Amino acid sequence: MEEIAIFRIFSSFPLLGLLIPDLSSLFIFPVRQISITHLYVESFLLLTVIICTVGIWYHQKQERNNNMQVTAGT
Repeated sequence: MEEIAIFRIFSSFPLLGLLIPDLSSLFIFPVRQISITHLYVESFLLLTVIICTVGIWYHQKQERNNNMQVTAGT
């Protein structure tokens, strides 16, 4: 589980590293297009972060349910 959290953190770094300059260039030059490669990479990284977040949430929910069953059984 810890590996997924670390992977999510390190997936966020390049996402922010691409997203911040692209957004700032859109504010400065609204007519300029963002590179299609940047859009693919940003989409993939965002999807990766979302999948890891859902995985962490699901795992924590399973642990809570298991802990409740153990305490209810004793």
